[in-house]
Amino acid sequence: MASRAHGGGVPGGAAAQAVTFVCPLCRGALLSSPEGYACTPCGRRYPLHDGIPDFRIFPDPYLDFDEDRRRTDAVLEALPAHDLAGLLEHYWSLSDITPVELRRRFIRGALQGEPKARRLLGLLDTDGAAGARRVLEIGSGTGAFLAVAAQRFPLVVGVDIAMRWLHLSRRRFMDRGQPVPPLVCACAEALPFPDGAFDLAVSAATLEFARDPGQVLSECARVLSPGGRLLLNTQNRFSLAPEPHVDLRGVGFLPRRLQVPYVRWRRGVDFAKIRPLSLRELRRLAASSFAARAIAPADAADETVAGLPAAQRAQVALYRRLKRIRLLRPLLVRIAPEWDAHLAKGSAARESPR
Repeated sequence: MASRAHGGGVPGGAAAQAVTFVCPLCRGALLSSPEGYACTPCGRRYPLHDGIPDFRIFPDPYLDFDEDRRRTDAVLEALPAHDLAGLLEHYWSLSDITPVELRRRFIRGALQGEPKARRLLGLLDTDGAAGARRVLEIGSGTGAFLAVAAQRFPLVVGVDIAMRWLHLSRRRFMDRGQPVPPLVCACAEALPFPDGAFDLAVSAATLEFARDPGQVLSECARVLSPGGRLLLNTQNRFSLAPEPHVDLRGVGFLPRRLQVPYVRWRRGVDFAKIRPLSLRELRRLAASSFAARAIAPADAADETVAGLPAAQRAQVALYRRLKRIRLLRPLLVRIAPEWDAHLAKGSAARESPR
């Protein structure tokens, strides 16, 4: 699809020239044209949508390709008329199945994304990844991490399975007066990048939505250079805190076959696409692709905590005190709301089979 005039920054600019793509299915070489990319070995074609390449091999969990395209076009039409907060309000007004309170919760979360991104960047300072130059974010969403990381790393690339979110994220960069970084629509289970293309990968609140989380981790390891790092933030199935996407306690403790009807009964929404892992599952999957692994209870950004009601601030303060007690750490890591996992690829790690 040819680019249309819409008043927004075009993704990538000169930085996009530093990104090499391969076919996500056969990893063959691609030929580029104004319309998109074509794979020489297997013949598959990958179009551009208003400057963003679409390498998806299956749609995102919530909308099929046609509905995602319609939502994306609606975002592009509204892009010049709103700031990020207004564009988020407009986007969620298009949904007639998401309860109003959950919409407000999602909007607040997106607008508070940059403090969370700064917290993740702070973790990298102690993770041996501070010198990374080529950074990939899996599940870039509304662009909060990309906006912060672009000020620190020479190249940051955002991948998301939802084309609509990639275009919506452009508003964040426009509001900040930043160039839009390279944005790529693709499945995390089949990334369109060559082996060893990045030094660092980051993924937050994404693994729990994946069709195949083990394949996501395998792909992250494949596109990392030897010794490369993955910083993974993900939700704990057996958390004592409310499930963040539906604001219900105890969902993860139910058998998986009962979770969907329970959430539909309590909240009237579909929970079938959300599948947080247990600590045992995460450790097993990470061990298949990464040589070194450290999983710890995640914290909240201080800026986020400061905006919470007093009762929630007190809960966070208690949680932080418990984290400092060495004897409690083995228990706390099992029931924490979410984890920060620091995963390192071996210096001579072999590629995991597809």
